[in-house]
Amino acid sequence: MNGLEQAPYKEQLYVKGTFNGWGDDTPMAYMGEGCYQAVICLSADQHSFKVSDQQGSEQLTFSADKYKAVSCFVDQSQPLIAAKGIGNDLSFLAPETGLYTVSLTVTAGNPFLLIAQGGENRDAEPSRDLVQADFSIVAESGSLQAKPEPVLAPDALFEQLAITADSSVPFVFGDNVDGYFEGITHGFVAAGKYRHKQGWYLGTFASFVDGKINDKNVAPEAAIFPYGVTHHYDNGASDTFMLLTQQRGAVINVSSEHAAILSIAPQLNLAINTSTVTSFDNGVLYALDPALRQDNTPSFIALTANRPFRFKESTFADLPALNDVVHLSGSHVKPVIETLEQETSITLYLAFAETEAEAVAQANMLLEQDGYTRHQQNTYNMLTQSYLWTSDLEYNRALMWAKASGKVFVSNEFGKGIWAGLPWFKDCWGRDSFIALPGITLVNGDFDDAKTIIDNFASMQLADEQSINYGRIPNRVTSLTNMIYNTTDGTPWMVREVWDYLRYSGDLEYAKSIYPVVQTYIDGIEKNYLDGHGLMTHRDPDTWMDAKLEGKLPWSARGNRANDIQALWYTSLKVAVELARLNDDLESALHYRTLADKVQSSFQAMFWDESKEQLADRLREDDSRDLQVRPNQLMTLTVPFDGGLVDKTTGAKVVKNAVTELLFPWGITSLSQYDPDFHPYHANREEYHKDAAYHNGTIWGWNAGFTVSSLVAYGYADFAYQLTKDLSRQILSIGHRGAMSENLDAFLDSEDKVTTTGTYAQAWSVSEFTRNGYQDYMGFAPNLMADRVTLSPCLPSTWHSARALLRFGTNNALNVAIDRTEGGVDSYQLSYAHASGELLELILTAENKAKYLLELELGEEMVNVRFDPLAIEAEVNGKQMPLVCVQPSYQDQMGQLQFAKPDLTLEFPVLKGQHVLQKYVEDSGLVKAGD
Repeated sequence: MNGLEQAPYKEQLYVKGTFNGWGDDTPMAYMGEGCYQAVICLSADQHSFKVSDQQGSEQLTFSADKYKAVSCFVDQSQPLIAAKGIGNDLSFLAPETGLYTVSLTVTAGNPFLLIAQGGENRDAEPSRDLVQADFSIVAESGSLQAKPEPVLAPDALFEQLAITADSSVPFVFGDNVDGYFEGITHGFVAAGKYRHKQGWYLGTFASFVDGKINDKNVAPEAAIFPYGVTHHYDNGASDTFMLLTQQRGAVINVSSEHAAILSIAPQLNLAINTSTVTSFDNGVLYALDPALRQDNTPSFIALTANRPFRFKESTFADLPALNDVVHLSGSHVKPVIETLEQETSITLYLAFAETEAEAVAQANMLLEQDGYTRHQQNTYNMLTQSYLWTSDLEYNRALMWAKASGKVFVSNEFGKGIWAGLPWFKDCWGRDSFIALPGITLVNGDFDDAKTIIDNFASMQLADEQSINYGRIPNRVTSLTNMIYNTTDGTPWMVREVWDYLRYSGDLEYAKSIYPVVQTYIDGIEKNYLDGHGLMTHRDPDTWMDAKLEGKLPWSARGNRANDIQALWYTSLKVAVELARLNDDLESALHYRTLADKVQSSFQAMFWDESKEQLADRLREDDSRDLQVRPNQLMTLTVPFDGGLVDKTTGAKVVKNAVTELLFPWGITSLSQYDPDFHPYHANREEYHKDAAYHNGTIWGWNAGFTVSSLVAYGYADFAYQLTKDLSRQILSIGHRGAMSENLDAFLDSEDKVTTTGTYAQAWSVSEFTRNGYQDYMGFAPNLMADRVTLSPCLPSTWHSARALLRFGTNNALNVAIDRTEGGVDSYQLSYAHASGELLELILTAENKAKYLLELELGEEMVNVRFDPLAIEAEVNGKQMPLVCVQPSYQDQMGQLQFAKPDLTLEFPVLKGQHVLQKYVEDSGLVKAGD
């Protein structure tokens, strides 16, 4: 290549795709004559990708179509265009596992892509000596500590939660700092990477017994636990990978039934000629070349182990399996940690830090504190901080995994927050964070985390009274200097969770300090978004159904007053009333109460169509009703804490309308299949861009949460539990194990299976599943602001027993044991963990689905309650007690609910042409709305 030749593009280009988490760790080298190349090792699988610069700019993001995915094939040239977007990736099915050369050639200003099999993967010529050193270390191992019954002991719990697989399945873990590890079992190529921002630290690893590789490709079994992944091999050996939490660190262990020389070779993202290695007392330290270091990104990796070991930098000649089986890069370092003597186990610790001192200190701490066992103990403690275990083992496993998966999203990247989803929603979205907050923090008793997340977003509230976004928190935080405020519901969701936190924690001082934030928010709505009816107005795309065509036109117009937005506005005002009262601000309390009453009156009069007995999804600017059938109507019942926006009789009709038309056994659709805009499938369609379907039929996992809540509120636990059971199956056996995807196709595939779409792991999907267990089926609703705790269990009839530890206040808990006898009588044993002054309101659901109140003064002594749901009689410690009906039965209005079924006889307009909805949206005169 002529060194003076100018490349067609000034910016560095990268291949970004599913194979590398859409990161920028696969740069393309300019080869001359308009040609860029990258050599990539791909698994024999389907891969989606684009070629772009680091920023993913409009003019330097290349695909083959502006709207849809296009398949590429080996040795077939594919014309490219500048096409930034979602759902329009290049798609490549690698015919076999191995190296591929991806070339982008610019001819007459036009880019073309070519993928060829093969490429160079030779060891780089090192510019420094390869290092070898011996370390004589023997570190003590600890043991796991169990909690008192009914909580299972650690080993027993982890055994129950193990998700086993005999072929490749995906998983994901988070470090709760700013990174995550997404990987697969039974493989080395694309087997996973520990990612941060746009790069990665650690990839796969190989373990060896007496110099022979443990080949994950043919491992008889892998077991995924909430703390890590273990592969078992025919030779009696096993290896385990753990990503640590609350720090940037990882653990790799190899064990053998028989003493042997054991080795571990981790894949590190360090080129041998841009890194150095030195030793410290207990191990070795890799350092990235100073010229390549970035702020807030680890540049040092410390390695140590708990048994005497030899560290040596290897080559393909030394260990051919690193090339032939693992397919490591020839240009990267190849460290190997090997026992000095025959051992039955060795544990390798890896610490990633921004300074040398921090990396060494962290590695030493992991060694001294037995980081392997400590991580397992921390995982156990997290899972059992609150506790719910029933007679349904599959549900128990799914609930525990949903809890573990929810913790993956808690990060400190921009202050404490909750990532929305992985891999491409690794931002803290205001709306997503607060919908996810109760299921990830509150029901688990993690009140400090909840408070810190609220404070973090509150600190970003826009205080400029001249701004149209005055009083709002960010819709999305992509960095501490890039915050986008274009959402209507993010802030009222936060206000709702302020009160939720206060009800759980009883933190009266916080009720005083957070009050000005709520006042500012309401002031902003009154200045900019309040109509003459007291309802909150907003732009078409500014609800959670926010997809926009080319970032401007709403795919699902819901302006200017959506029903869920009014529920959130009403709830915010009710919260403000309580906060004003707690702050002795009686004038504001009266003002907020007046506003709330007006919302309630206007909502019932304007949204409910009495003649059709149907709730409008939104009001248009002319006050006309949009009667599209969407699941949002259920939020009008579940968002307010104590109801009130919709009367119970109307609410019963809303529930029946929604579930009978929208609810399939695997999820609730975002639009009725009888609507002309309905899209039965989400992604990878020739007829339309996936965003057209995003909120127009596609199922959202988190919508199951308020669906279950609304059903249980009317006593329909058995019907709701059929949905929950299908979600349990999704969590345990579909997609990334233990997690839930963002979306599903509305209709099943040709094999009657669900199709996951969107992100492979979504925070609010798993958090709502967890919340349903604690807040709905167990019915736990503390309100320490009113000195009471409510338990309103509405158990599925298939639960013969349930044991729960339900957190509230300062280190307090409600202990619950429920048993159902063959005669249908329910037995409750109740006590507080610590003496407490809160009154316990026990609300019992009768056979006819009516609800009855029994008030109990509870202490640390066990109280026994027997309830006959058929005779509607209750005894407390053997003494019959009166019951007060607090909700009548609505069975006559709701009847026997049934799931909707996909109607395959329908002819869907969106499948009859190309971009049908898009053309309608473009021609409808809707107002463009940018970020």
